[in-house]
Amino acid sequence: MRAHGKRGWRARFASLLSAGKQETIMRAAITVVLAVAVGLPGCGRLRDALGGGATAVSSTTPPARPNPVAPPPGVTATAASLDTVSEAEKAEARAVAAAAPAGGTLGEETVALGDPTDAGLWVKTGLVTAEVAGTVRTAGGEAVAVTLRPLGGAGGAQISLSALQALGLPLAGLHPVTVARR
Repeated sequence: MRAHGKRGWRARFASLLSAGKQETIMRAAITVVLAVAVGLPGCGRLRDALGGGATAVSSTTPPARPNPVAPPPGVTATAASLDTVSEAEKAEARAVAAAAPAGGTLGEETVALGDPTDAGLWVKTGLVTAEVAGTVRTAGGEAVAVTLRPLGGAGGAQISLSALQALGLPLAGLHPVTVARR
């Protein structure tokens, strides 16, 4: 709804100009232009854009950003240093899983890396209520003998660092596996 009835802004502007208000409008416009001209040179961005800044940033080199995946300061552990299961033990776990008769498939789980400081070959899952010997098999057919542990709370299934590496899976990501009793 218009405050001035049927008269549009053009008609209103024309009436202001014809009523001798040109001088007032010009003074207001000059004041605005001067305020902008005086205020902007103090702006650091404008000064840098006009070449008046003390340092220039190369347009080809992006500014350094902290690595969002970097470990907290003081953490120097690597996956290799946290994996305490030897290659011989992993090979034995693969052989046991390949030779053992299936004690019954418990179900499909999508596992993620669990606590990397918790050593051993294990899977925490909601499919068991007590620790039991079991196997984990990937869609690609790789299998390893593990200890199945109850998940003990909310959250998704977890797999140990050593079990992930024995299966040849990357440490990051979610991995579908078949969980079975041994």
